[in-house]
Amino acid sequence: MINATRALALATLCATAAFAADGSPAATPSPWMAVAGSLGGLVLGIIQLAVGLGIAAFAITKGLQVVSKLLGGLDIWAEIAKKNTAVALLAAGAVISYTNVIGSGIDSMTGALTTLVQGGIWNGIVGLVAGVINLAVAIMVASFAITVTFKVMDKLTKGIDEKAELSGNNVAIGVLYCGILIGVSFLVSNGVAGIGKGLGMFLSALAQAFGL
Repeated sequence: MINATRALALATLCATAAFAADGSPAATPSPWMAVAGSLGGLVLGIIQLAVGLGIAAFAITKGLQVVSKLLGGLDIWAEIAKKNTAVALLAAGAVISYTNVIGSGIDSMTGALTTLVQGGIWNGIVGLVAGVINLAVAIMVASFAITVTFKVMDKLTKGIDEKAELSGNNVAIGVLYCGILIGVSFLVSNGVAGIGKGLGMFLSALAQAFGL
């Protein structure tokens, strides 16, 4: 995601250089506008950090709740207290999966902050709005991805009672589910990132259509 943002920024710089080479006047941003953009980027960066920390706590709680519900109300913390390694691995996979998907939504705000620092206020605001919407989508998709994964695995393992196996500390099934959840989360996070890019392009084009 960050590499894509850098590539987009490099392409923009190249386009700007080509435009200047044609003899067209290049707009020079006011130094105070640059200061204002930098300050705004700093403030929004702090807000982004606070949001990330808050969402981290939410992701841990929500991820474990989703897994517990899908396993028929299995008390994950009680199993961990009994040193149940299988359940601990499953819980770790669920948390990593949840945070990975949501992280792709938070990361979509990075481009907006970079634009603000460079003085592109309107483009930065449009990017930030797209990032917030993308984050909301990521939160919803994270729970959905875990649920779908369990439903698919339940169909593929009809002869296995996952709750009983995990309660019995079957480490093998804990490792399997942990790996599957993490693997699926990477695929889903890429999809969420794609939605963020498309949404950002749409809102940017919409803003230009309104002359912003």
